[in-house]
Amino acid sequence: MSWQAVARKEFRDGIRSRWLHGATLFFALFLGGTSALFLGFLVPPDLRQVSNLFGFFANLGVFSFSFPGLLALVLGFIALSTSYGSITEERESGSIKLLLSLPNSRLDAVVGKFLGRSAIVIAALLVGFLVTFVVLVATGSRLEIVSFSQQIVLTLLLGVAFVSIGLSLSALADSNREATLATMGLYLVFAVLWGSISEGIPKLINYVTEQVGLGAVSEVTRVKLGVFLKYLNPLKTYETLAAEAYYGPARARLVSTAFGEQTVLTPVLEESIPFYFSGWFMFLILLAWIVVPVAVGYWAFERADL
Repeated sequence: MSWQAVARKEFRDGIRSRWLHGATLFFALFLGGTSALFLGFLVPPDLRQVSNLFGFFANLGVFSFSFPGLLALVLGFIALSTSYGSITEERESGSIKLLLSLPNSRLDAVVGKFLGRSAIVIAALLVGFLVTFVVLVATGSRLEIVSFSQQIVLTLLLGVAFVSIGLSLSALADSNREATLATMGLYLVFAVLWGSISEGIPKLINYVTEQVGLGAVSEVTRVKLGVFLKYLNPLKTYETLAAEAYYGPARARLVSTAFGEQTVLTPVLEESIPFYFSGWFMFLILLAWIVVPVAVGYWAFERADL
């Protein structure tokens, strides 16, 4: 066997366990059903276009909501659920020793599991977007093919990123219970706590610099640092890149920021977009969430005593 054989096995196991069927049905109903309801019934014909749903952002200052953000939250949970037990379950059952005796190297096992679990998520998403495309055509919606295609690619990459994160947690954990708890905790950080932590770090730095006599950090620097830290969250990175596909770079950086952040950042973005806020840099952040976790997972699995 090789990593290709492991990947095929993982994909077949996903089919046999009906996980692929369940994820496919969910995304078909979630993406296609939402499109049918919103574009088919809730908006008038002249407003039926992809950006009014898949590029929908509502910012109330202290609270923001977007359809890409909702999709990211749901996808992150499903992708993590697909991969967090990929190694720990086999370690607890003892089948991991059989897998490594076929022979497969530990690298083959990690790469194969990563690709096989990623294929499950990608297949489910592609079916969901195919159903959505049919709905868009049936409702006579304006497709905005370029922007919508960019969002589809970003969505697939986000799914793969969370598969990588889940696989890494599975490799680092000693038991399936540990992997489950770590996955739940990390998802809570991504979905709920990350924003507060990102806002708190600049305030803490400002407090420390004042206490040691270095003076206060400028408001612009604090806001830029806080927003940059938010963009390190793959959910926020995806949401911002999806907004950029429809609305351009400057507006995309402001769609989910608070009013105070908007006030400070607007003049900065109108002058020029700093490289660390640029689309290519944020795309690299998303790619890093694919590569780094699976690399860390392999490093841990290679050293694990099975």
